[in-house]
Amino acid sequence: MPFSVTSSEITLKGKNRKFFESVLGRNIHASLEGCGAVSVTKKGTSRFLVSAGQEGKAVLSLQKVFGVDTISIVEEVPLDMEKIREKAVSHCPQLKGKKIRVQSKRSNKKFSFESQQINSLIGKDLVECGCTVDLRNPDETVYIDILENSALVSLVRIKGPGGLPVGTSGRVLSLISGGIDSPVASWLMMKRGCKMDFLHMHAFQKEPRDSKIIRLVEQLRDYYPGKIRVYMAPYSEFYKKSMSLPANTELVLFRRFLYKVANMIAGKRRCKGIVTGDSLGQVASQTIQSILLTHDASSLPVFRPLVAFNKDETVRLAEKIGTYQTSLEPYKDCCSLVTQKSPATNLKPDQLKKLEEPLEGAVRNTVKSTEIIEV
Repeated sequence: MPFSVTSSEITLKGKNRKFFESVLGRNIHASLEGCGAVSVTKKGTSRFLVSAGQEGKAVLSLQKVFGVDTISIVEEVPLDMEKIREKAVSHCPQLKGKKIRVQSKRSNKKFSFESQQINSLIGKDLVECGCTVDLRNPDETVYIDILENSALVSLVRIKGPGGLPVGTSGRVLSLISGGIDSPVASWLMMKRGCKMDFLHMHAFQKEPRDSKIIRLVEQLRDYYPGKIRVYMAPYSEFYKKSMSLPANTELVLFRRFLYKVANMIAGKRRCKGIVTGDSLGQVASQTIQSILLTHDASSLPVFRPLVAFNKDETVRLAEKIGTYQTSLEPYKDCCSLVTQKSPATNLKPDQLKKLEEPLEGAVRNTVKSTEIIEV
């Protein structure tokens, strides 16, 4: 039985709607790899009819495709009111004795019956076979979609993740640590249609390929159509230079250093921005004053999708997307090495410039020593 896959946000687009629909169609097809024989057919505005050999696995995959608003298991019938009623009534054995409602939507406004008429006619048919109508708290909803040349009847509608298809909003570079916040921030940017590369600065001589960071990216990869590039940059260059820096400036200088490394890598990949897991006021390095001290170190815009989230909200989202337990695993990242109770927050631009002089070559050396891993 085919699925009807819809996107609500794409329908709001104008002349570029076809581009968004094309990307979504490709992403849907990519997500169904390994689900047997697959067919993806565009069916009207922002709707696709999808069939797959392994239907259960396909539904789970479609629930992780950004841009998908609903997934319905449907039966397609001719655009004829009697045929539509017959198909709805054919479900009477499983609906008998239940509270139902009928919810119809006409994409084809030329169809001779209005939505309310369709609801009323089919509702009466189902009442005659032993159902009762309850519009507020039904046991089952019968969905009717009136398309250009056919109609779809469905009893099962599953919510998708929504958002925009990955690949419609440009590429960004996400700074990922071993914590809870940065994977969630990355997921939210994917949801807004961004292609994603990752940068992690590790405290080891060489980051192992089965590390916690790679496993976090692999979990995010479930929502991503294609390979993801992870840049593993060594912390050692900054560490060697930081020995001569005032202790209370190390945190702000490290964040500026990280932005500069990120900008060099982002430039090579034509990324349009940097992503961080900052939440305003959560820690000393994420106050407005601390952000002011670091923002000009990046020539690219810095996106902070968690800026207004509290920790509980971020944790709930991490649990939902599947990264939370991995984030809790012990891991020594370089952010923990430069954490300070009382970091400097009132440095002047000329002070920053002077303090950063020893770090100029370290940025280039760090980029040269960065390893690339594809996930």
